[in-house]
Amino acid sequence: MINIERRLPNWRAAFTTMLFAACAAVPAQRTAASPAPSLQSPLLVIYPDIEERAAEDYGYRVLRLALDKAEVPYRLLRSATQMNQQRARLLLEQGAISIFETGTSAEFERRFDAVYFPVDRGLSGFRLLLIRQDNAGAFAAIANLAALRSRCAGQGPGWADNAILMAAGIDVRTAEFAALPLMLQARRIDFYPLGIEEIGTVLARNKSKAPDLIIEPHLALHYDFARLFFVRKGDTQLRDIVMLGLTRAFADGSLQQLLDADAGFRHALADAAIKRRTLIELPNPNLTADFRRIPRKYFQRFD
Repeated sequence: MINIERRLPNWRAAFTTMLFAACAAVPAQRTAASPAPSLQSPLLVIYPDIEERAAEDYGYRVLRLALDKAEVPYRLLRSATQMNQQRARLLLEQGAISIFETGTSAEFERRFDAVYFPVDRGLSGFRLLLIRQDNAGAFAAIANLAALRSRCAGQGPGWADNAILMAAGIDVRTAEFAALPLMLQARRIDFYPLGIEEIGTVLARNKSKAPDLIIEPHLALHYDFARLFFVRKGDTQLRDIVMLGLTRAFADGSLQQLLDADAGFRHALADAAIKRRTLIELPNPNLTADFRRIPRKYFQRFD
């Protein structure tokens, strides 16, 4: 279990002032104008070890940055066991973990308290497709959503993207993360959409078991979407601390520096060549009013 502890003196008085200043610029956080309670001891934060992610994945590093920038004493731990995203949500409700980071949905925002800041600057709304190489010609002929609807997508159980794809009229079959490349190899699905920062890693890890898979070279999907941090319902203290840290990290440029230094995002943005792809826009019927109020400056632009 990874244990990171940070202790900073004389933080309490400064924290309330910083919280008001930062949150005044971020109207999307519904109760962020209220100062967080004073902490009598270091804040204990337990982050889940999600099975398809690296030990120190991007979300974990952003959380650590946010806690540092909020300038509160804290202990950051990773869960002792791995879990899938559905299990992480259950454990968050039970209080066994403190926070998790995932693509948002209206259901998640009702079920938990969201930190309304796009952890990935909205890049997870851009999706590339894993396909079989012998299907490349068929996908090259696809130029719009109507044509894509004739193909079946694979996704993980409980992923927020599932509702978006199905609302767009795309057939979706679900399986555990490790099984999806094998399903594609076995022709049980036609394509497997993944975030631009993760698709190359998934392809490389499964090359020996699914040798016929490639990244489709000319299409990209896009929908309004982002990865958010979620805390247990009512945990406004942690929610507001993380929100403060994220807005400060954005303001001083350290969040963008972290994203630029992330190998997954850096290589993905270069390799994806979004501007040269045919972009198929999908409506996202699950966007909440709170999500729509997130300032657009926090989202990555390609124009």
